[in-house]
Amino acid sequence: MERTTRQMDSKTGKAKNGFFHLVEERIRHFEKLGKKKTAGNYACAFRHFKQFRKGKDIAMEELSINEMKDFQIYLIDNGLKMNTISLYNRELRAVYNYALDEEIIQTDRRPFRKSFTGQEKTRKRAVDGRIIKRLAVIPLTGHGMIGFARDLFLFSIYMQGMPFVDIAHLKKEQVKNGWIIYRRRKTNRQLRVKIHPQAQAIIDKYYVADTDCPYLFPILYNPQKRTGRKYSSAIRVYNKRLYHLSVLLGLDEPLTSYVARHTWASLARQCGTSDTVICEAMGHSHVGVTTIYLASLDTGTVAMANRKVITTLFGKCTT
Repeated sequence: MERTTRQMDSKTGKAKNGFFHLVEERIRHFEKLGKKKTAGNYACAFRHFKQFRKGKDIAMEELSINEMKDFQIYLIDNGLKMNTISLYNRELRAVYNYALDEEIIQTDRRPFRKSFTGQEKTRKRAVDGRIIKRLAVIPLTGHGMIGFARDLFLFSIYMQGMPFVDIAHLKKEQVKNGWIIYRRRKTNRQLRVKIHPQAQAIIDKYYVADTDCPYLFPILYNPQKRTGRKYSSAIRVYNKRLYHLSVLLGLDEPLTSYVARHTWASLARQCGTSDTVICEAMGHSHVGVTTIYLASLDTGTVAMANRKVITTLFGKCTT
């Protein structure tokens, strides 16, 4: 097992049991294990802490409640959300606890005792149907790829609140006879969603004829460079474009990848659709409802619920 340097380096003047050193060591450890996401989270937390410290290391023995409270205030002032702050605090706390477990430090000063490490309930906001109507017709010429983000947002609504992660991974072969058949990446439930004309228009608009591109949309594939894209990059860019779109629309709350999904559920409920059908349409895990009962829900019933939503928005749905 790797052990961190414990003695003061008289030449470099680095702090004894330097916190920076141990965080970097843990990042390398997770990278060697192939845990890229964990290593990435640690690296992000470390980058912010290092900026907060202006590049100056601190001995683990000197970490204090006040130091970590100041770090949290720094993150808030820099616009980070509380759940992100919680993640960073937990990663840094894990390094500190590792130092205790390995007896790198002897005394637990509990510097994270007053740091936020919980989970702030995410506000899942739906937008009004009138905003969706505006969104569908707002001219976006000259706004680059914001139009593509708008169309993907609408596509999610047209396809029963399909999550962005599933839209991004849709393959051309999953389009069959006017339906899209896919398996939700989050729940592994298979869904069959009817393609209404509004959704088909978006598919036709962005279809990539390149046979090297297996995807229905150019989200994880760049047709100009003929190279792939990472999903983590795609979702970040998508939400950034939605933010700019929100500014153009003058919205109080920004659009996000999840808002489309929540909006579909809200509109469906307003159309009189039962919660059971909404859950089935969105591929949710169904609490308190038997699998046998759910299986009995005809796809036509779900498709009709989606048709009601689209008709409510645009007044007609020809298929």
